[in-house]
Amino acid sequence: MCIRDSIYTFLRENKLRHTTEDCEQLIRRYDLDKDDHLSFSEFLRIVLPLANKELRTETSRRKNYDIAVDEYLETDIETALARLLHREIIEEGRVEELRRTLCARPDYDLMGLFYLVDERRMGAIDFEVLKRFFAQHQMTMQVDDLVAILRRLDRNEDGSVDPIEFLYAVNPIDEEFQYKIFGEEESIIRRARRTEDPSNVRYMDYLDRTRVERGDRTVGRTTATGTPRKKGKGKKLAKAIGELLLVFKMIIRLEKELELVKEDLALQPDFNLIDAFRMIDVKNRGFVQPSAIQRELGRLGLSPSKEQVYLLVKRFNAVGDGRLLFVEFAEMIAPVSEEYYKKLTGRKARAVDFAGCAWDDIFEVGTLDSLRKAFCTHIENETAIEALRVRLAELKSLDLTAIFEQVDEEDSGLISLEALKEYAELNGFGFSKRDLSFLLLRFDRDKDAMINLSEWIQELSPKTASAPRKAEKCAASGR
Repeated sequence: MCIRDSIYTFLRENKLRHTTEDCEQLIRRYDLDKDDHLSFSEFLRIVLPLANKELRTETSRRKNYDIAVDEYLETDIETALARLLHREIIEEGRVEELRRTLCARPDYDLMGLFYLVDERRMGAIDFEVLKRFFAQHQMTMQVDDLVAILRRLDRNEDGSVDPIEFLYAVNPIDEEFQYKIFGEEESIIRRARRTEDPSNVRYMDYLDRTRVERGDRTVGRTTATGTPRKKGKGKKLAKAIGELLLVFKMIIRLEKELELVKEDLALQPDFNLIDAFRMIDVKNRGFVQPSAIQRELGRLGLSPSKEQVYLLVKRFNAVGDGRLLFVEFAEMIAPVSEEYYKKLTGRKARAVDFAGCAWDDIFEVGTLDSLRKAFCTHIENETAIEALRVRLAELKSLDLTAIFEQVDEEDSGLISLEALKEYAELNGFGFSKRDLSFLLLRFDRDKDAMINLSEWIQELSPKTASAPRKAEKCAASGR
């Protein structure tokens, strides 16, 4: 393992002056599993070329040889490695300044930036998406440059950049600046600095220590004797909590966008839920199977995969039998807003025989466009959220049960909306109750306005054996 002090000493021995903070910043940029070290595979991401596949392959195939503790590399090799690390640190410092400048802007919006590049809402940025983005901004990029950018941002090496990988690319490393992106006018950092200046210690260490001193439940709940009753796992768990809350922020944004699409559909005067359901339930069985949904989406001009339809059904299938009843289909299509819901559910169904009917026999062209958009948004959201679940599952330090117990301050086995809001605020995330109500809709399977441990783990665990890492395009003709 290659740690901060080792890199610092190595550079000093080669007459290159950098601070330990510089070395730590380099480690944190390449530390994929967030264990504050560099494994051999992570080290290779620094030293191997990004765009030259042949040279990467040739270098990787060379035989390894042992070097004793008291031995040295050949002078030219050691010098070249030292200069490489030196340049990495310098360039990382320059990019970090750009990140801080970007996130300090009052209109900074992480997912807005992601969708600025991923304009077709595919849930991932690949070579063609990146190429199109630069072309739209009159920037001519060489193929090698685009490949290098992708390889640098693509942490799981699947050939594309998902929202979490995009976050790592644009979000500053320094926690002090990271919190600014969430728009907290009175941030936790500023409150902490009223009593102590944490400039000489790492912010997360300082925050963990002051929370324990205050008895905040984020780190461990305190009894009357001052002893933590529920203990966290320190810095690594704190990082995992930040990752989880950021995922919550992304999910809320996706759900709010979906709500707008469903409201637009509800405003179409000729649309009603019963007719839409009967177009899919052609055998009048009172439920629809995934295969029927996929068939009718195809007739609407959409082309989702079986896995995407599975995720969609899984989201709304309350009893887990793999099919949707009418009430579950209605929950999928109807807006949350009571005003729009009443408009939609107050309409009567048509007294017609649906056998052999085409969609445009039942609904107007504009209504069908809105319906397609609703289905597309659903599919894209579920695929993107599944990718976020996979990313969370890959975090070794993430303990969903431990975090649930921290939020559940009263040991009731249940999390209320208010408790989740307070917990997020203690960790630097400002969510409104309306924001969290969208989360509650996803977690609360038994509709008791609370989240139990089973619901918590179920919603945050991947749903598919081979979970997708990016959302495929659902509409054959685009959106």
